Amino acid sequence: MSAPEYSFVSVPLRRDRAGWEFAFDYQTVITERAADGWGFVQLILLEHHTEPRADLVFVRKGQEQ
Repeated sequence: MSAPEYSFVSVPLRRDRAGWEFAFDYQTVITERAADGWGFVQLILLEHHTEPRADLVFVRKGQEQ
């Protein structure tokens, strides 16, 4: 079995009066990736970054060879 494969998707953050909001629906991305065999691992908030964003982390187990 080969090593797991990782994938990252960045979701821009926008600031409003209530705080931060996502530029698009990240839950849709998770659902679409799951349908393609990716497992959601974690959402990493980078709100203090030069370009505020949240990174979604996905993993797919290696294939038998």
